[in-house]
Amino acid sequence: MKGFEIRLECPASETRIVQLHENLVDAGQALRDSEFDVFLLDVTSDDGTMTAGCKGEIAFKSAHISELWVDRRHRGEGMGSELIQSAEKFAKEKGCIRLHLETRSEKARELYEKLGYTVFGYLPNYEGENTFYYLEKRPG
Repeated sequence: MKGFEIRLECPASETRIVQLHENLVDAGQALRDSEFDVFLLDVTSDDGTMTAGCKGEIAFKSAHISELWVDRRHRGEGMGSELIQSAEKFAKEKGCIRLHLETRSEKARELYEKLGYTVFGYLPNYEGENTFYYLEKRPG
């Protein structure tokens, strides 16, 4: 197509984002929201406040841990490790052959490596001098 024009939308309109995603779904390159499982694991205090949480998505026999958070007052108590291990158990029950996640925190990367995750890619100087790490684990 000669003479095409590229337009920039920033911020992008939700309508155009949905249109792009639907085009990818139609081409077999993306999933609809209803085609993957979103899971949430959390630790809640007696007053109902979330103390720690882990969110992920399962698609194509892979579990992506997209968010992990532990309240500052409870870091170092093992909640993060327990949440990751619970996510691994759930993913295995769902038939996943791998889990993957990413982080730009060196401390988090070290925790994930202690839990058996390996770095399979990284982007140096992602945020200033911080590196963005991609990690995976294949549950046994």
